[in-house]
Amino acid sequence: MLIARASRPGYMQDIGLAEEDMDITVRGCRRSVTGSVVYWALVVCSAGIIFIVDSWFHTFSTWFLLKQAPLSEAECVHVSSGGKFVSLEVVNAVPFDGTLEAAFNLHAGEKCIEQYADGLGELRMFTFRHYRFAYLPASTQFVAISRWKDPEWTLGAATGFAGLSKRIYKQRMSIFGPCIIDIREKSYSRLLWEEVLNPFYIFQLASIIIWSCEDYYYYACAIFVISAISIASTLISTKRTMRKIREMSAYTCMVRVLRAGHWSEVESSDLVPGDVFDLADATFAALPCDAVLLEGDCVVNESMLTGESVPESKSPLDNTSRVLQDIDMAAHTLKPSMSRHILFAGTHLVRVRKANSAYGKQTTPCADNSQATSHNVRATAMVLRTGFCTTKGTLVRSILFPRPTKFRFYRDAFRFIGVLAGIAVIGFIVNSINLHRIGVSTGAIAKKALDLITVVVPPALPACMSIGMAFAAQRLRKEGIFCISPSRINVASKVAVMCFDKTGTLTETGLDLLGVRIASQSTKQFVDMQSTIEQVVESVALDESGELVDVARIPSLTVASALATCHSLRLVNGIPVGDPLEAKMFEYTGWQIEENDIANMQATTNRGDSDDAYSISTSPAASLFPTVVRPPSAYKFSQTANSICESPDASASRDSGPSCLEEVGIVKCFEFSPSLSRASVIAKRQRGCYVEVYVKGAPEVMRTLCIPTTVPTDFDQILNEYTQHGYRVIALAGKALQQSWRDAATLDRASVECDLSFMGFLVFENRLKPATQAVLEELREAQIRSIMCTGDNPLTAVSVARECSLVASGVHVFVSQLTGASDTSVKDYEYNAHAPLAAVSWVHYAGLGVVLDPVSLVPRATDSNDAMAVELAAELAQSGRYCVAVTGDVFGHLSRHVQNTETWKHMLMRAAVYARMSPEQKAEMIEHMQELGYIAGFCGDGANDCGALKSADVGISLSEAEASVAAPFTSRTDDISCVTQLLKEGRCSIATSFGCFKYMALYSMIQFTTCCLLYIYNVNLTDGEYLYVDLFTILPVAICMDRARPFKRLVPKRPSASLTSKKVLASLLGNVALVIGFQIAMYFMTESRPWYQKQVPEDPKDPDSTPKEGDLNTAMYLFTSFQYLFAGAIFNIGPPYRQPAYRNYSYVAVVAVILIFDLWVLLVPVNGFSSLFGLVQTKVSWRFTILGMVAANFALCYIGEWLLFPRLAIPLAKICRLVKLVCTGKLYKKYELAAGEAEHTEHSGLWARLGQRRNRKEYKVLLTGMVGGSSWY
Repeated sequence: MLIARASRPGYMQDIGLAEEDMDITVRGCRRSVTGSVVYWALVVCSAGIIFIVDSWFHTFSTWFLLKQAPLSEAECVHVSSGGKFVSLEVVNAVPFDGTLEAAFNLHAGEKCIEQYADGLGELRMFTFRHYRFAYLPASTQFVAISRWKDPEWTLGAATGFAGLSKRIYKQRMSIFGPCIIDIREKSYSRLLWEEVLNPFYIFQLASIIIWSCEDYYYYACAIFVISAISIASTLISTKRTMRKIREMSAYTCMVRVLRAGHWSEVESSDLVPGDVFDLADATFAALPCDAVLLEGDCVVNESMLTGESVPESKSPLDNTSRVLQDIDMAAHTLKPSMSRHILFAGTHLVRVRKANSAYGKQTTPCADNSQATSHNVRATAMVLRTGFCTTKGTLVRSILFPRPTKFRFYRDAFRFIGVLAGIAVIGFIVNSINLHRIGVSTGAIAKKALDLITVVVPPALPACMSIGMAFAAQRLRKEGIFCISPSRINVASKVAVMCFDKTGTLTETGLDLLGVRIASQSTKQFVDMQSTIEQVVESVALDESGELVDVARIPSLTVASALATCHSLRLVNGIPVGDPLEAKMFEYTGWQIEENDIANMQATTNRGDSDDAYSISTSPAASLFPTVVRPPSAYKFSQTANSICESPDASASRDSGPSCLEEVGIVKCFEFSPSLSRASVIAKRQRGCYVEVYVKGAPEVMRTLCIPTTVPTDFDQILNEYTQHGYRVIALAGKALQQSWRDAATLDRASVECDLSFMGFLVFENRLKPATQAVLEELREAQIRSIMCTGDNPLTAVSVARECSLVASGVHVFVSQLTGASDTSVKDYEYNAHAPLAAVSWVHYAGLGVVLDPVSLVPRATDSNDAMAVELAAELAQSGRYCVAVTGDVFGHLSRHVQNTETWKHMLMRAAVYARMSPEQKAEMIEHMQELGYIAGFCGDGANDCGALKSADVGISLSEAEASVAAPFTSRTDDISCVTQLLKEGRCSIATSFGCFKYMALYSMIQFTTCCLLYIYNVNLTDGEYLYVDLFTILPVAICMDRARPFKRLVPKRPSASLTSKKVLASLLGNVALVIGFQIAMYFMTESRPWYQKQVPEDPKDPDSTPKEGDLNTAMYLFTSFQYLFAGAIFNIGPPYRQPAYRNYSYVAVVAVILIFDLWVLLVPVNGFSSLFGLVQTKVSWRFTILGMVAANFALCYIGEWLLFPRLAIPLAKICRLVKLVCTGKLYKKYELAAGEAEHTEHSGLWARLGQRRNRKEYKVLLTGMVGGSSWY
């Protein structure tokens, strides 16, 4: 969705990109010749520094190279977001001989159209992130091409039967470009240039130059080689990834397209919106564009885009369809009523069925009329969107430009790097003063001070922080969980509520049909359960008037025919494919389904067949209807007559029992609509005079469509009996239409689905998936709230929720019911804020005499004289051990009238089940949970969940595809075990990032302190010492730390996402203080030794000639080499988010090798290593003293990390807060108390109130105020 906001007159324009979650500002610019000369002169004078800095911030080029210009005359547009440069896009002038109406979504009669009636001449266009924008002169702003719609479509008219003219084709090709998702692969030279200009590598290059000037040649060469290898591997990986994405996205094929009345074969890249093309092509494996089906029908596999594993049936547009009028061309999540007619780019055609086509009919007469017809048998579709405007294009764009993650960790990380840079500047100044004091030359001071900056800000810090996330993504991939946005892995660590779809997610996709409860019209009661089809058809017979009836006693209608016909199954390789529920229902009947090209049916009609009859001997059903169902041969009607319609006094034998069943042709099918909660068919029996209607759907919906006198008296009793035991119940109804099948085929849905006779219930068994209960129990133990969000019956949903432990045992459930008018306007409620709440009642799931107060949602007894009910209500009100199940109609009603009230928020906090929810309501529910401060996850398996999956912070689609437009995560595992796996990996990843960050920060402070102490005498570490520490200690330890696996279970406490939290700061500052303190102690201890020799310049006149080797250098290096090692051990966080360090075998092996080597160098000095590192010989007793200092330092750091620093975190935070308030003068104002709080302050002084957390998330505040808090889940 692209939203063009009010532009700043003439020169600037604001555009909202909802899919990218960003707002951009485009500013018209043109090149400045004078500015270009000045800019490049400055680049040369600054030795390229200005060019490098400009490649990061794009400030100088904006100032000098560009000058502001009106959007109508701009050569390029400067795109920014939040005041930051994003890109510079060239505005191209594309020749266009069409009118304003043809180029933009305008309607005839508007004044702007009249102004440009003679044509535009050209279109001014630019592309940003594969969005195409064209300049609209009438509004002086750019508009998104993706919102374009043919004016004829708004009237409901598709492209004419002759197709597009050549002139219109050229115009639309100018607007939309080729129909291909083509990603330009950057050359290796371009990638290398961009990679080298990365701030990380520029910093590395500057560091290498500084190290070389300091004579650290070996170290500089080593870092150069590592950087070169890193750049090469990045280039290869980037190139490989881009090639893979390009291969996945770029697809072309030959297509038969209709233009100017003639069919021709063209490349699919030549398609434009409005083109009519033929689907019935053997080489047509996948769709190259988004299209609407016009003729014929097909079955497609959409798992790549929506995650829906079941192939979807697509039907052509009909006269009642409003797809073309209502479709939002920029939207990629469509209503089911629309998507059943839409074919999406990238989806695979499973089966195509042709029909006689009205498009491009042959004008040349043929000898055989039927032959002439067969020349134009096709399955036609009209192109809606091409290229990156398609749904597949949206998926590719989301991979190329993932949504920015608003996660506190990343923001704090950059802030902390800024703090380290500040420390580096302070060190730079202090050491510059000291070195100047002892007479060091200015050049040497500059080199040493700059070297200090490379020590404080480790160049490898950003890379080390992201390695843990990369390892987590790799482990998830091995588990069949794919991610198109790796940054969301860390977000998964903070998930506080997890929502699940029911069918196909918590329960098995394929339901088991328990049986049929038929409603008898003679007794107005349900008969016993019919568990087999034999029992269902046993009562089928012909009544006295010759009409077919069964135990339901509804003339001309049978339950067997309803079960066999009321579906939208399609044959693929001889197997019925479609909705699993319908497939199970049809399998129950034992009937056979047969399909025929619609063309054959139409040809039969053209040959003069009667409206109401067809010949039995020539497979008549297939001749007239595209889909026919046939009973098993044992059940077929005795074929004693050739006429379908017998008069009542016909002499044909009237069989009874199963042999009365006969073939049924499906005239028209209205597929299941989630918003209507029902599906229907118009069918015709072989011997029926007229047609029959069969409808199935949600019982409460079907009840409103049926004639009240046909609904059995025990309807509610039987329905509650099954739903409360977790069964899924579908209602059946039907009616006979006194119309011919041709007339009936023109009826709209509303005319068909009314005045029905109730026939019975289909009872399905909801079987839980094996992993469901264990996963939900694990989430409860981790205090992660679980919610079921389904379109099923509320009682069934509650029963399944209790069975799978989503609702804990002992927790009572109250189900919502809308007792008042749900469509009452807001104005009707203005006089009484509680009136909308009074329209909702909350009744006990088990029918106990307890309800919830409609305003406070507190339990109360319906009858004050019922002692048990009063006692239960009091107990629940005190314990809070209850939850609510919200139906879709109540959710919509409360959302419209009482949103953001305390009752609304209380309902959101108490809801465990949402039932009868539409796809839009699922997404809305997720958004409301996020407004309360929840980090919300959603797990679903079908296209109906797309909106919720995209709205959730962590969306997981259960699909066979590696990437889905519906969610950032896609799992090939068909159960919810992937949820806990992802949450564990998320927690492990964030804990790893924290540990690695603290380790790298402490490492930099250790080395910074060492350098500062050595600089006192103008000495430094040797080349070998730097090389060993950075390459053979820090790098392997950091990488192996990141390889830790997640802990085996989830714990209630979620990891922190803030690097500036009191616990993180207390830990880091405490350890920094200890290692610095021990280094200072080691410095003075070394100087105090009688054998200590101060390092002095070899040339008294040259302070720069001081050798690096000496007693102080040796002591500091030997001591700090262990500090680097045990710093990793201290920050290598294990449980509760990662496995213990000893289970990380690579880390243990690396630490063991380094520890043994360091001990060897310390205790058993070898001349070769001593000369390599620049160490001098010292006494053995001194070496053991160093070892003792190492042990003491490690012990204090370890004790502090696990015992002392966590306890100091809160007092430290209070002190910092107090100092901040005192310094800013806000102490009194911040903690000024109202008169009503006097009593509270008697027990809590200023110190206690300093510890009160500010800006708590709203859901946590609500939980604190709720009776029982979170105990109910």
